[in-house]
Amino acid sequence: METAAGRRIEKAHPLSEAMDDTHQLREQLSRAWQTTLDAAIAQGMPTLAVIETMSAVAHARFADSFGPAAAANYLQLLAEQLRDIEQNETGNLISGEQPQDFVSEGDMEMALDPNWLVGDKSFE
Repeated sequence: METAAGRRIEKAHPLSEAMDDTHQLREQLSRAWQTTLDAAIAQGMPTLAVIETMSAVAHARFADSFGPAAAANYLQLLAEQLRDIEQNETGNLISGEQPQDFVSEGDMEMALDPNWLVGDKSFE
């Protein structure tokens, strides 16, 4: 399933380019996605619609780039990771330990400017 948006992104940012895939880059990208999510919700968009749309766009892009089978395998991997997190949290609660947060306060302080979504004309 190839989308027009996926083709536009691929032309602008070909996957064949070498990617600087570091932990720092992944953290920065995660903060960017979180900032986008928070900004859209702050503008009054329904939370569930924002999350579902961001997930659908990311999944469609993944499938366009790597194929439907790889996209399905990746979703399975994510589901397994979430199951493991849930099991760990349950174990922590049973043993009386506090559940761990996914995002630290330091990460939130380093987040990107949430107003970039409002200032970007491509969202109008």
